[in-house]
Amino acid sequence: MDHQTSIPGAVAQRTPVADLKSGQPVEGAYCCSEKTNATDRNGKAYLRLKLRDATGEVAAIHFDPSDEALGISAGDVVIVGGTYSVHPNYGPQVQVRRLRPAEPHEYAASDLVPVSPIGAAELAERLHALIDSVTEPHLRALLERACDGSREPGATFVIAPAAVRNHHAYRHGLLEHSVVVAEAAAGIAARFPSVDRDLVVVGGLLHDIGKTLAYTSDGFTPQMTDAGRLHGEIVMGHDMVRGLIAEDPDFPPEAALRLRHIIVSHHGMREKGSPVVPQTREAVIVHYCDDMTARIAAIDDAEAAAPAGEHWSGRIFMIDAPAYLGPRDAAEEE
Repeated sequence: MDHQTSIPGAVAQRTPVADLKSGQPVEGAYCCSEKTNATDRNGKAYLRLKLRDATGEVAAIHFDPSDEALGISAGDVVIVGGTYSVHPNYGPQVQVRRLRPAEPHEYAASDLVPVSPIGAAELAERLHALIDSVTEPHLRALLERACDGSREPGATFVIAPAAVRNHHAYRHGLLEHSVVVAEAAAGIAARFPSVDRDLVVVGGLLHDIGKTLAYTSDGFTPQMTDAGRLHGEIVMGHDMVRGLIAEDPDFPPEAALRLRHIIVSHHGMREKGSPVVPQTREAVIVHYCDDMTARIAAIDDAEAAAPAGEHWSGRIFMIDAPAYLGPRDAAEEE
């Protein structure tokens, strides 16, 4: 095995993950979004990896790694040399021959950080349209405080990912997910006169606000923070919303009670992390819109990552099954 620790020169060409073709050489800088140390049946070390750039993510495997490769951590930018293939049993993956940490001059951060497919300007416009649609003055003022980009949590809310993986795990992902949930929830609320639309919009936008503290937003790949692991995003989100409410001494107590319930119940079941199930109309709507949009986004991501012409995705965590993608013309995906 070649253990050379340098790949000559700065990276001039790097094939984006989304453009990889079976049998193609892989050379260049990628973010190591996951790394697992493993041993084979003979006791030899090897690495299972996920390599990511701004266009997508691909599995990788590296046998007989050097000490330098073994020292790499998830979140590091690495220089990879290998070959991409679509294995009949294991699916798409890179067979890595060389792996080392990248030097700062060897990559551009903008090439490696996935971002929302919806532009930041459009998301901001849709966010402000939702805020402007709230007519109850205390709820509207609460949203304005929460989404104020000159303070927290607003400054992080507009750039944070919505997850480490599974759905919207990219820059601006939390904003995209929250806006889509609020828009969908508002549309459903409009069909039911008994539903408080303002509360639904505020709950839809803030249901995941705890993720601004639960996940990192300043690296190449999202990671759980220590507080996120120890407390969980629901507890953190509830505490943040309670603090924002406390800034308004005249905030209506009933609205506070109902909004905090939306936050703590939005996962829908105790088995999924919510301490209580949704018990108001507004909480039911936000929960199902959150779940629906996350599942659809996960299927979209799986379709984007599937090899051209493949009718089925791999297993998707969010639906606990593969997704049927249907006939897809390879030419349309290029």
